[in-house]
Amino acid sequence: MNMDSDNKHNRENSPFSVLESQISLFVRRAEAVRLSNIMGKEMDRSSYLILQFLEKAGAAGIKTISTTFQLDISTVSRQIAALEAKGLISRLTDPNDARISLLQLTEEAPALLAEVRASREAFFKELLTDWDEEEVRIFGNLLLKFNQTAEQRIRSRS
Repeated sequence: MNMDSDNKHNRENSPFSVLESQISLFVRRAEAVRLSNIMGKEMDRSSYLILQFLEKAGAAGIKTISTTFQLDISTVSRQIAALEAKGLISRLTDPNDARISLLQLTEEAPALLAEVRASREAFFKELLTDWDEEEVRIFGNLLLKFNQTAEQRIRSRS
């Protein structure tokens, strides 16, 4: 073997090379498969994540949401405006600073969010029907660990 083929062989066998490649494919395929098999209620990923965040965290400002998702404030503002227009979030005045608006879920949002969550869970249950429950649990736990590690890394560099 020459040096170029040795390097290629090492790259192809590196767990980080496999991970890099598979994460890229995972993101693309998971979204493509999900979109091709939408069942029940659905909403775009950004809206879903913002509504989930507000459901868990309670009322929050645009800056907090922007920081949490590592998005530009103008991007988050457009997403918030769309959610307000749909009647899923409302504004209230921050009791600590009247100049700041906090965003909160409306009364309609939790039920819709629950429907969307159930639809997404049903999708993954159907997609992974050939996996046993332990494989699904391990995969979910590894994705959780990956996301927590990525979040810690982002926060440490901010």
